[in-house]
Amino acid sequence: MSGCGRRMVSSDPSKSIICELPTEILHRILELMPIKYAARTSTLSKQWSQSWYMLPRLVFDNLFFQYVSIGDSATRIIRKILMQHTGPILGFILFLKHTNYLISNHGIQKLTLDVANDELYTLPENIFTCVALTHLKLSRCIVKFPNGTQFPNLVSLQLEDAAIDRLKQTTLILPMLKTLELKFCDDVDYVHIVSPKLVNLSMLSSYTITFKCFNVNLIFRKIKHLCLDGTSLKNLESVPMPDRFDVSLNLQSLKICDLKISVKRIICALCLLQNSPNLIELDIDEIVKVDKTVYHTTELFDYLSKVEKEVSEALTMIRTVRLGKFKGTSTEMYLIQVILAHSPKLERMIIQHKVQKPERCNKILKELISYYRASLNAEIKYIRPIQLSVTTYWSSEIILYFNQYVESAVQIYCRICFILLYFSSVG
Repeated sequence: MSGCGRRMVSSDPSKSIICELPTEILHRILELMPIKYAARTSTLSKQWSQSWYMLPRLVFDNLFFQYVSIGDSATRIIRKILMQHTGPILGFILFLKHTNYLISNHGIQKLTLDVANDELYTLPENIFTCVALTHLKLSRCIVKFPNGTQFPNLVSLQLEDAAIDRLKQTTLILPMLKTLELKFCDDVDYVHIVSPKLVNLSMLSSYTITFKCFNVNLIFRKIKHLCLDGTSLKNLESVPMPDRFDVSLNLQSLKICDLKISVKRIICALCLLQNSPNLIELDIDEIVKVDKTVYHTTELFDYLSKVEKEVSEALTMIRTVRLGKFKGTSTEMYLIQVILAHSPKLERMIIQHKVQKPERCNKILKELISYYRASLNAEIKYIRPIQLSVTTYWSSEIILYFNQYVESAVQIYCRICFILLYFSSVG
């Protein structure tokens, strides 16, 4: 009798394949199943039982809460699963809805808390005592950091649609943190973040962040990859100049999303670029239209024409430029012309166009090719989403659809395996 099922016959090819699957594959199969079905596999055989109790990644998502009544029932089931779990939990995803579950000490390394409520959910403070955490993502909740909170092993912190309790200023000590992402957050300035090893910083649509949450000079001197949107860039511009950048920055890549062009934002962007001698990649995800009045557009063009020296200093080391969601406006075309003319080491400019008529795309491409380039090695890669001739775009699309197809196929295969195992155990 096979060890993978009570009444499985080893001569059956499909069942033999299941028995011989590596542990990693069995874990992946269980992860793709709804957790209540994954738990049931523990009754099929000793091998499946061990796989379930050693599963390194537990997902309590919205589907889980649909199967159980809210409140104590969900808490009791999760507690029972954790009590029976014998292996290390490397990933723990908990979808909180009408649930006040207390995270226990299970050596969890990766924790995602996503609260889908009409009202923001206040996290229990004991979450901040999980010293083993290496990755923490908090979404749609109110975060109240106890003063002096320390995550000695945390390397990644993501806050999305989160609000910081602002009753008092607190200090968050993250000695190993390398990646910090703030998206749609409120009142972050009420937390003083101490993160001496920070490398990646992303601040998107954070209207209330005025960069008081950390020492700008200290943080920006260390980070290598920075992502800002137009709002965050505007807030950075409000930081007094002596306190903004008094040292050379270590930036290697800069990404700006939803950049609403204005003279003030351009000045701040140039300040970042000028103080980053190691910066080689510039990524502008989308250029939002300037103010509709002719005056503001003319003001921007006049300013850029008067600061050619500063522009040249800012772009002197740039090797790769990416422009996303390109629409072909006069402002976008002018900025491309400026970048090409002042980037002596530029190797690639990648322009991803939004859907446009082929005639319009051809006209824009013809104009782009005619622009002067300070670098003889500069290549312009113009990506048109409808054109088959652009290999890179379609390659990425094909890979995307292929990955989706493979994921669906794996899920179907998992269900077939489960059905076979179920009938073999009861048959």
